[in-house]
Amino acid sequence: MTTYHLDLGDNRTEALASVTKLTLVDIELDIDACLAGNYQAPVPLWGSVVLTRGALRDEATTEWVEDVGNTSTRQDAILVAGDPADPASPRVRLVAAWASATYHLDEDDDPDAFAVSFADIAVER
Repeated sequence: MTTYHLDLGDNRTEALASVTKLTLVDIELDIDACLAGNYQAPVPLWGSVVLTRGALRDEATTEWVEDVGNTSTRQDAILVAGDPADPASPRVRLVAAWASATYHLDEDDDPDAFAVSFADIAVER
């Protein structure tokens, strides 16, 4: 099973427990199938993905996610398959991404999972 990390840039990475519900233009795909395919297109492939957080949470990710629905926080976010320090690890760039929904499993303030919406997607190898 592939371990994914969310990379918000500037060494702000967080290991994820899971990456699910990837949709491109309203079609649901498996993240591993996305990595295997070539989803670069002449038109933007907008969509969303649900990310479940692991036990170790990065403060920058928490701040970005807690600003849920604020489209002014749009930035490129990268899903790294494997070790984020390894330049050979495949990456999925979510262009102009923002946290669009949060999910809490308990009473603490940190969201346990969140949906990320994005304007375009590109697989980088």
